[in-house]
Amino acid sequence: MNRKERMQVVFKCGREYLFGLVAKHKELTAGIVNKHLKDRSSVFTTLNSANNILISSSNRSMMKNVINFVEKEKSLKKILFGFNPHKIIRKYADEEELFEVFKRKYNIRNAKSRKCLWRVFAGGIISGSRFLAAFKNRKELSAFLKQFSFNKYTKAALPMLISEEVRGFGMPLACDFLRELGYDYPKPDVHLITIFSELGLSESDNYYDVYKALVEMAETVKTDALMVDRVFWLISSGNFFMDQINIGRNRNKFINFAKAELKLGTATNKRSNEKK
Repeated sequence: MNRKERMQVVFKCGREYLFGLVAKHKELTAGIVNKHLKDRSSVFTTLNSANNILISSSNRSMMKNVINFVEKEKSLKKILFGFNPHKIIRKYADEEELFEVFKRKYNIRNAKSRKCLWRVFAGGIISGSRFLAAFKNRKELSAFLKQFSFNKYTKAALPMLISEEVRGFGMPLACDFLRELGYDYPKPDVHLITIFSELGLSESDNYYDVYKALVEMAETVKTDALMVDRVFWLISSGNFFMDQINIGRNRNKFINFAKAELKLGTATNKRSNEKK
């Protein structure tokens, strides 16, 4: 069984396993599953809205509990001129200037530490605003982003570029940002890394290789990369967030299921070749 055949088998297994969860969990329906698979973010309308998305994307994991962007969005919007990247970099020369404003506005603990998350947050805002301020408007930024949609290599290059330009961004957060803008960028998180490396679909377990494999699978099964992402993420996390339903994680069970199907497929191919 070659690489593309393995991808076809695993994606088919993924959809079969995902919809099979409906029979096991009465709170789930096929309609709920389909709704989560088809969900796509709307395309951004202005540079300000793109910067708003970038800043909120940086507010993930541990930083989320410290910054709480959702709660502070209104006050941050005032400090950051409606998230206008050009105005932000004109007002604040560097992250320390912005951090000083944050210290006066919010109750920041451990403010003297270089690792203070508010300082990291300020650094991400300044570096991200500098990146976006290189474009005059939404149309110019959109044209730039679309240039990377040629193939799996160029599509992998864009989130890597952004992760280098924006402080505190790794490749997964950069993919989050691009996906929220409305572009077809899957996120190589811990669940997808485990599935793709365990099932021999990626060359390694690093972000870059798993990302390329996600895009390649989408091309192979003729769907978008976000569909591939969502199928395996829903199985792994069990989090049907649009309906506040969480059925628990099924990643490892799915991996065992897919391994059995791959083994069966390999055996079938072998017998078929022997007959020839």
